[in-house]
Amino acid sequence: MIDIRSTGLKLAFRINLICMVLPVILFGTFPAVATSTDDEIAALKAQKNDAIFKVQDIVNQPITHLKYTADMVDLGNYAGGWFHPGAVTPDFDHVDVRTTQQLVYDGHKYVTSPDNPGEVFLSSDLEFNPMTKYFYTDRFLPKKKLTEYEMVEINQLYRIIGQCTDRLADLTNPDPPLLRIQKWVIAHKPATVGILAGLLVVLMLVRRLRKPQFEN
Repeated sequence: MIDIRSTGLKLAFRINLICMVLPVILFGTFPAVATSTDDEIAALKAQKNDAIFKVQDIVNQPITHLKYTADMVDLGNYAGGWFHPGAVTPDFDHVDVRTTQQLVYDGHKYVTSPDNPGEVFLSSDLEFNPMTKYFYTDRFLPKKKLTEYEMVEINQLYRIIGQCTDRLADLTNPDPPLLRIQKWVIAHKPATVGILAGLLVVLMLVRRLRKPQFEN
């Protein structure tokens, strides 16, 4: 004869044990949330702005100004100014500004523009890049030719800008719950498998512990 009281105590103990272990299974794979949403938004905005300011500093570095003299015969004059209006927003997540650098002034030793009366610039010191034009702060001056190292740094800063922009969009315009769950599952496949395996073990244990009671 089965001792119902003993079986019940054992069942209660095992269920309590499962309840203690289950939160570890379910939540142990999720990172702890250390800050509120508002704090995270503020931190992301600060990180994004810092990256933008660094890009602007690199792109708008000072260039050498020369006084025009009559012997500067190899001189290109950009009568319409240095740049057309507008600028393309870079694809911050993917663009490589090294591939879009244009040495458009190389046809002359010196260049000038009506924007800079009496001044000329060495064409070998200059560049144009449609993927950094977005950050030109003074369009009355041509832009310094960037080094490989500087362009790599811009690429890295662009990735930060892109990641912060995407994360801010998620926080300020959250997806519907089901879509958020779907995205999380796709991004955390190993954790999802662990959670499902843990739930399956729990369900099997509960079913197994309850089976003797039904048989009685």
